[in-house]
Amino acid sequence: MKPPIIADSSALVSLATVTDSNYSQAIAIARKIKEENLQVVIPGDVFSETLNVLGRKSSHQIALGTAETILNSNSFIIAETNAKIRDNALTIFKNQAQSVSFTDCLVMAFADHFHTKTIFGFDEIFRKNKYQRLGLD
Repeated sequence: MKPPIIADSSALVSLATVTDSNYSQAIAIARKIKEENLQVVIPGDVFSETLNVLGRKSSHQIALGTAETILNSNSFIIAETNAKIRDNALTIFKNQAQSVSFTDCLVMAFADHFHTKTIFGFDEIFRKNKYQRLGLD
């Protein structure tokens, strides 16, 4: 079995927002995930962040629809942060530029925890830290 892909809110928001500049790319990557029956782990913090951003940028209805899609999909698994992942994320965070969010560091820590280098996300920081952005790198 292939290691899972870790999802970032940048990709999940793009998937749910037709006007997003990465929408078409996110849709194409999501199709690949489904066709290849790949498993995508969404950190619980990323799930929350995604719904918050969609609620603000689009509507609560879009956020709720996205939550239902994720929760009812066989491709997505929501995993909660534990102490070890959080500590690793803080270590990663210490070595990043001011512009890098702690959530991005959590995504990278989840990738380490699940022994994968593949992230479904559009942020350049993932590539800079030697992770592969699915469909981009």
